[in-house]
Amino acid sequence: MAADRVDEVESTVRSFASSRPDNPITETGILAEFKNHGIRSRRGRKRADLVHQPLDLVIVGWPWIVGGIMGLGLTRRLGRRLRQP
Repeated sequence: MAADRVDEVESTVRSFASSRPDNPITETGILAEFKNHGIRSRRGRKRADLVHQPLDLVIVGWPWIVGGIMGLGLTRRLGRRLRQP
């Protein structure tokens, strides 16, 4: 399982470094959960994926959240340096 997470992090970093990064909304299946009744189809069936479904959003989303925070910090820092006389 750890190797899978390392692979996921590596592919995300590789995506950020490319000229065309991945789109987390369309390429992770998040939209399919809402369009195809993903949650409703799993309720009441004792499926294992229903238990870890909230964790999937965190695992897939954390690199994008961290990258956004770092980008915002870098932008603010550059803005301050450009305003200084």
